[in-house]
Amino acid sequence: MVKNVKEIEGKDFNIKRSADEGRILSFKDHVCIGCGLCEATCPVEAITLSDVAPIERKLGKYSGTYFSGHEKIAQNFELATNELAEKAKLDIAEDKCVLCGMCAGVCPAAALDLAIEGVSTKDIETYPSLVTDAKIDEDACLYCKKCESVCPREAITIDRKLPNRADLVTGEIEIDEDACLYCGACAELCPAEAIVVDPETGKESIVVDKEKCVYCLVCKKACPVDAIKAVCRSCSYGEYDLDPAKAAITGNAIIDSETCIKCGWCEGVCPAGAAKVKQAFKGDLVIDTEKCGTCGACIDVCPCNVLSFPKSTGPGDKGTQLVAKDEYCIKCGACAKLCPNDAITVTRTAIDYTPTSSKSWIKAFEALKN
Repeated sequence: MVKNVKEIEGKDFNIKRSADEGRILSFKDHVCIGCGLCEATCPVEAITLSDVAPIERKLGKYSGTYFSGHEKIAQNFELATNELAEKAKLDIAEDKCVLCGMCAGVCPAAALDLAIEGVSTKDIETYPSLVTDAKIDEDACLYCKKCESVCPREAITIDRKLPNRADLVTGEIEIDEDACLYCGACAELCPAEAIVVDPETGKESIVVDKEKCVYCLVCKKACPVDAIKAVCRSCSYGEYDLDPAKAAITGNAIIDSETCIKCGWCEGVCPAGAAKVKQAFKGDLVIDTEKCGTCGACIDVCPCNVLSFPKSTGPGDKGTQLVAKDEYCIKCGACAKLCPNDAITVTRTAIDYTPTSSKSWIKAFEALKN
């Protein structure tokens, strides 16, 4: 067998083999969610998942013990952060690895990638892999940024371009400085912060920024000496002088394929139905509330923000009943793997993967059902 070579840079690594067919297996630690599916699938048992792998991605926010919001977490995880800082989430023994790519094929987070002659197997249609997808139809997208704000992996960027205020509303405004008292009431009340008043004696001035002004007439109504004359043409005469094309909100919706976990939160909150997500696994997430110790460890590890405690309803109230939004669960099983009380059960009843005639690959995929 041709010897593999392992190159490590930080916590990421590549395992290379140069022969008639060059292969490289790459691992990205910051993308890994610590679910352990790669370890369970590896046909030669070359992969070892760290004991602390699922929660290590959270380190850096705090030093010492990591807290999820419930003090009992301290009883379960007293972490030696210096040691963890040097530890990757998983290790692959290069002397065992045969570069088959099964680990990359079953990884729900795309933390592992096999390249053959420089081409990722994700781009090779005939190479087995999970079938997942996440996309945003920009023709339907309203660029409201709901998906961006809810994404648990910060994988969505909405580059929104707003129209100028002048293209949305038109009007006229004038200040009679002979009558103006420079009292500043108009500036304080202006909702658009379009008025600046300098009341200093001998240097009195008032300036209206017409790029900001929305012609709401609040300043006119507030002025004690009727020194402000203003009219909103859009309100008074209709929108005949506005160009609808210039009033449109435009932009771009970008999904980072490296960090997107295909959880479906974006689809769930999208008011326009522009976001569509396909998950590879179907199944169930079940919480045994009698076993649950409310430590919050599962909340810390879940890459999809599926698990939570109810929000407080009053002073001194702290939720003790763990709840889950199962529709956004990708059934990776990281929470069940970490739970110290075996209170969580994740079952995968169906798996969508690309067609293959390889019995070993089919066996590997079907073995993920439980």
